[in-house]
Amino acid sequence: MRPHCWYPSTPMDGSPRTAAGGTIGVNGEMAALALDRAVGELRRGRAIRIVGGEAASDIIVAAVEAAQTPLLRRLEAMGRELFVLLTAERAHAAELTAAVSGPVALYVPPGAPLEVLRALASVSPVRTEERQTLRIDGRPAFGPCATAGFQLAKAGRLLPALVGIESAGLPDASLLTIRADDVGRNARYARPSLKRMSQSRVPLADALECELALFRDEHGLGEHVAVIIGQPPFDGVVPVRLHSACLTGDLLGSLRCDCGEQLRTAVARIAALGGGVLLYLDQEGRGIGLANKLRAYALQDSGFDTIDADRHLGFHADERNYEVAVALLHELGISRIELMTNNPQKIDALKAHGIEVVGRVPLVGKTNSYNERYLKTKRERAGHLAEEPGV
Repeated sequence: MRPHCWYPSTPMDGSPRTAAGGTIGVNGEMAALALDRAVGELRRGRAIRIVGGEAASDIIVAAVEAAQTPLLRRLEAMGRELFVLLTAERAHAAELTAAVSGPVALYVPPGAPLEVLRALASVSPVRTEERQTLRIDGRPAFGPCATAGFQLAKAGRLLPALVGIESAGLPDASLLTIRADDVGRNARYARPSLKRMSQSRVPLADALECELALFRDEHGLGEHVAVIIGQPPFDGVVPVRLHSACLTGDLLGSLRCDCGEQLRTAVARIAALGGGVLLYLDQEGRGIGLANKLRAYALQDSGFDTIDADRHLGFHADERNYEVAVALLHELGISRIELMTNNPQKIDALKAHGIEVVGRVPLVGKTNSYNERYLKTKRERAGHLAEEPGV
């Protein structure tokens, strides 16, 4: 019997379809709704079933950082071997394997403590006594199902590490079930759907003539703010800064980065030019979220640079997606900009999505003993332009 939480892509009752053939219900496209709900289940520490089709085994998984011991024991009671799924980045960083380019499965003994599983997901390297209890599958594990699970975890700002079992048709009506290919088509961070929620005049210390417009991503967790300064030349070239949120730097004045300084410099510079827009993007920690950024800071304190620390947590060097910035620019009616940045990836991403970047304005960030290595890593490893130390 098919679980009642299944969200089919193929209509069973004559429901309308999208142009791509997906089913439309009262609340919208069924596959997109399944993705939203799957992210919510993972954030709440619940398991979901991911179906991969004929070429891949189905899996039942939960997010390692949110799962609790009773769930682990219930999964084990279903009679399948418990595993932890890690990204290739995390597996390499933890020195578990060097050859695989896809998800890695670590099979753990029955009754393994939750603390051990969480250590596998976020501590590097794996301790010898923990390694000896594992059975490591050196081949890419569970293909599209594991990849879909990692996408869901990242969309929920969770570590990309999953604990679970092979499904093998095990019935359980409490499990939300989602197809792996539906996740790939509807991943929230790749398909922003923005709605302007509110707007108000907010005088700033460096820009008295200023309005803030808040946009909410209807399919995601993000809330993004357009800081509209002065009188932007919307029919011409608009000075623009894309600024990823940084609570530690922007609000608390952290010395580990130069984000707060760059934020204030950009606002003042745009005001001096007569008008422009700063997009304050909800992409903390290069897209990994505040909790994971603080985990990465702890790893940096033990000797890793900013890029390696993110990889040790299972992430890519930069998880940001600038489609949300493009969507915001479109909402504001902006198509030609002069961009304040030292990051060529931002320029390339905007150009690839039809925004004309007619010029670049560097932003200078001050170096101190706390952020010197961070800024050097971005220049030497992330390709940020070398004539200025900022992003």
